[in-house]
Amino acid sequence: MLSDDDILAAVRRGLGAAGADDAAFPAAGARITRHLLVAGEIVRCVETRTEGTAFHAGTRDLSDLPEYDDLDRYPIPAPADPGAARSTLRLVRRGSVAARACSTCTNGRKPCARCDGAGDVGCRTHVPCSGCEGRLCCLACEGTGKRAREAADRPQAETAARVRCRKCGADEVACGKCRGAGQKKCGVCRGTGSRTCPDCEGGGTVSHDFCAGTGRYVEWTEGVVVREPVVDTVEESSGLPARAFGWTNEADAWGRVDHVGEDAFPPHDTATGLAGGTGLAKATDLAKATGLDPAPGTPGSTTPASGTTPTPDLSEVAARLKPRLARRDGEVARRVRVRYLSLARVTHDDHPHRVYVVVPRRPAPRVVTVRSPRRAWRLAGLAVLVLVAAVAVSRLLT
Repeated sequence: MLSDDDILAAVRRGLGAAGADDAAFPAAGARITRHLLVAGEIVRCVETRTEGTAFHAGTRDLSDLPEYDDLDRYPIPAPADPGAARSTLRLVRRGSVAARACSTCTNGRKPCARCDGAGDVGCRTHVPCSGCEGRLCCLACEGTGKRAREAADRPQAETAARVRCRKCGADEVACGKCRGAGQKKCGVCRGTGSRTCPDCEGGGTVSHDFCAGTGRYVEWTEGVVVREPVVDTVEESSGLPARAFGWTNEADAWGRVDHVGEDAFPPHDTATGLAGGTGLAKATDLAKATGLDPAPGTPGSTTPASGTTPTPDLSEVAARLKPRLARRDGEVARRVRVRYLSLARVTHDDHPHRVYVVVPRRPAPRVVTVRSPRRAWRLAGLAVLVLVAAVAVSRLLT
């Protein structure tokens, strides 16, 4: 973290590059505020455990599934990657498997509901003629056998030749396919009035759906463990006025935190260091700063490694992360990966229209000059006055 003297010196160097000297920016009249940017994500692996009755038609070997006595106590190792894709583990409660014979069928067969086990169903003996469809089958008697005084007219679209009617005997008046009858014997049952049942194909029985035609089924108590990643995005600017500038991507300006573990962070001997201008710290330091130590009994859970005192920046990062690190229901692992940047905002009575933002970087801090809010408001007011004057002039001219 830069001291006040370092910050003022950086601003003076920036002004000196533009032709000003150190006296143009004295310590008296300077106001320094510090702002912390934190950006990244917290990835949690959240686990859900449910228990219920499972069913399988037929027979099934369940020896490949793990057994449990108490689902809530069944141990499952934490995932190496909390952000891995959704996973599902199925288990069998010990002693719950029951293989049974189906009591509502006979060897997997049951009577056909459509034909009541008879094997055939009723059918129409005759069907309408496909040529005349029963309409104007005979122009003279219309299928009754009794001639009318005047024959009906042929349909305009009809082109087929008419034949002698077998019912009334008139020539060239009957449909050529049914010869005036208007219907023909059913082609399926050949006029018998009975046809093979299409569901059981004449057998009288069908496969029993409940047991899939096997006559047996298996039931057991199944435990299901589902794990899926939940991502919490972190992006805070500590009230920095120049927010757009704050999210710079300059790699050498940011410090980084990257940890994986069941608690907030893992033991220090497996942690990734914190790189950046603030030096090196261990995972245990940040865990203690958040109030979420590694589990008791693990290496580094009581005393940090020597020489790893948290810097003020790191302590503030930990303080900002702490509200987000509350354990969620079912959380079994998490990964914290964030970057942080400590900026200084400098204003001066002698420079009322400028704000200087100091970014720590190597080899020297960088200074960015932006307009002060007062200057921005003045420019906005001037723009409004110009617009009002333009409107007034245009009205006078018209």
